[in-house]
Amino acid sequence: MFIETTLHVHKSILDKLDRAVSRNLQSRTYLIKFLIQRIMKDHRKMIKTYSRIKYQERDKKENWNRIHIVLTENEYEYFLDIRKFFKMSVSYILALAVISYLDEMLKWNYSTDNYFYKNYVFIMKTIDGTICWQQYWGIPKKLDI
Repeated sequence: MFIETTLHVHKSILDKLDRAVSRNLQSRTYLIKFLIQRIMKDHRKMIKTYSRIKYQERDKKENWNRIHIVLTENEYEYFLDIRKFFKMSVSYILALAVISYLDEMLKWNYSTDNYFYKNYVFIMKTIDGTICWQQYWGIPKKLDI
């Protein structure tokens, strides 16, 4: 199943994305997924607790675009989790990823794997009446379920 969603992207970020798409012959959605996956590698410095969701800085209405992307169920849940743990809108996370990694990424041939989040799992279990959630972004050597 696929989920359609939208991102609020500043014109300057969208221009960079579109230039990259034209150079690398990948779709915009593919590039967005790849950039979100790349920023996740910096999760240790990105995770925030006890704060509000942070959004991009305001600008004139004409400098913003709403873009549509289609995600698998796993990708959608992954994006929601990143939003929750980074305490930032997905659009803002994308903007940071474009600013931080797009130029670096264009210098090397990035993966053509269409299944970025194949090892993403979340599990609910109840321990003494307390609901516990375990989230895995990869495959641990030992899974304690």
